[in-house]
Amino acid sequence: MTSSFAERFKAGFRRHAAGVAIVAASTESGPVGATVSSVTSVSASPPMLSFSMSRSGRSGPRLVESSQLVVHVLAASQAKVAAAFADRSAPRFTAEQGWTLRKGRPPVLDGAVAAFYGRAVRVLPAGEAWLVLVEVDDVSLGEGAAPLLHHDRRFWSLGEALGPSAATAPSTHRV
Repeated sequence: MTSSFAERFKAGFRRHAAGVAIVAASTESGPVGATVSSVTSVSASPPMLSFSMSRSGRSGPRLVESSQLVVHVLAASQAKVAAAFADRSAPRFTAEQGWTLRKGRPPVLDGAVAAFYGRAVRVLPAGEAWLVLVEVDDVSLGEGAAPLLHHDRRFWSLGEALGPSAATAPSTHRV
């Protein structure tokens, strides 16, 4: 891939708005976590999700090797926490950020829109990244706050809805 193509590829994805999550785990050397914007639902039966993360980061190997992890979908009010976990030198897992730490259990972030508890069942190298498949064994739902979004290298909150929800919208399916 040429340098100019790689830059256009990255620029194209900067235009893609995505939800923001922190993947966190507890390891023998302490809690570990990373900000990701690549969480995707894979299957409802069995419940599985995926995310990707850089192979060059220091958190990645510890996260994917842990027996349990939590994928916290962040609320718009948690942009500072997301930024801290994207910065290698920023403090992480502080009480001020809303973390609850218990020995031998994954860290839990108060105020998250949702938290998916599970374990990595497959880790695939994919270019400069790892693609991680997580089997989910529990889900905790937050208070229904607006989610945090990432777009064009900045954090955003969700704007107004443009129409009814899919659950209440009339069917537009044509046969």
